[in-house]
Amino acid sequence: MTVSGQLSGLIIIPVKDKTGLKQFLELPYDLYRGEAHWRAPLRFERAHQVDPKKNPGLDGLKTQFFLAFKDEEVVGRIAAIINQQHLKIYNDATGHFGFLDTQNDPKIAEALIETAESWLKARGMQRIVGPLSFSINEEAGLLINGFDTPPVLMMPYGRADYQMTIEGMGFTKAVDMHAYWTNMHEGYPRPKIVTTMTGYIEKDPDITVRRMDKSNFLEEVQMAMGIFNDAWSDNWGFVPFSSAQIKHMAGELKPIIIPDFFWVCEYKGEPAAFILMVPNINEAINGLDGKLLPFGWAKLLYRLKIKGLKTARIPLMGVRREFQRKRTGLAMAAFLSEKVFEMGRKRGFTHVEMGWILENNKSMIRIIEQAKGVPYKTYRMYEKPIT
Repeated sequence: MTVSGQLSGLIIIPVKDKTGLKQFLELPYDLYRGEAHWRAPLRFERAHQVDPKKNPGLDGLKTQFFLAFKDEEVVGRIAAIINQQHLKIYNDATGHFGFLDTQNDPKIAEALIETAESWLKARGMQRIVGPLSFSINEEAGLLINGFDTPPVLMMPYGRADYQMTIEGMGFTKAVDMHAYWTNMHEGYPRPKIVTTMTGYIEKDPDITVRRMDKSNFLEEVQMAMGIFNDAWSDNWGFVPFSSAQIKHMAGELKPIIIPDFFWVCEYKGEPAAFILMVPNINEAINGLDGKLLPFGWAKLLYRLKIKGLKTARIPLMGVRREFQRKRTGLAMAAFLSEKVFEMGRKRGFTHVEMGWILENNKSMIRIIEQAKGVPYKTYRMYEKPIT
């Protein structure tokens, strides 16, 4: 389709072949290269993300990628997404958009979003929500605050101008998600409420805390994600991880999971809560332009094995619903957080991102604040009726 009356010469076309998909994947590297806080993700990982043979998260999705061209140059991209699992759970005729990246011209973004809306409307959708890169369980939200620091592992990057463009098209806030930056060495001694909660865990004979058993790695990840699916099932927009996604995740995370950073609370012998902290690989891949060849792999290994990383992220944590809003559940969450902090300090880590956390998750926010976590980034999900 040719977009007229908005930006002369702008053409938007659907991606239909390998050439178009390659252009779709390469655009962010061309757009953001040289920006101080851009952390180019590994290119092979991005290619796997959009490959149905490599990413089981694409099962049940109807997706169309679009590219914007001007004078034969790719100047923007977007994806329109229909998630059948989301529709089955919520029955809300909602489609999604994601992978929005453009040159710094609002007319390009406007034309791409309008194209995504039209594609969704033609397939019966009455509402559009985003941005997210396929689902709420992957990269989700538009960065609206915290542009002065780079994103950590598995968190999206974005420019400040996108917010004004999206809101100018009639989108309104659906929900905000906060990320917290925490210095693992500060805030000691902990407040009395924290020491009371952690002491409660140590004194309760029904509760045991253990490190993950890496010899049963897949089973441990499946157990943890079972807790996760239960713990967060009432959250805004939640869609559970499927068995295939969990198995895939286990394979993807295995190279970077450190057993000392994966802890489980059991109540009367049954898993009740867990926490996973992972090294911030974005710290290691900075400057590689997403490439491991010819010398990127050597730099990556040096940074991982010799120089060592200083930052981490807690991407996954959960307490079964039966324990939430009870002293036992709050104590488990606090104890597990303190445990991975302790392990992180021993390995030379200094800071950890905790998030994202929904703005209305007051109990988790209180725990993070007790650990001296400071909100430093906000990601917003937008919504709009499709007319």
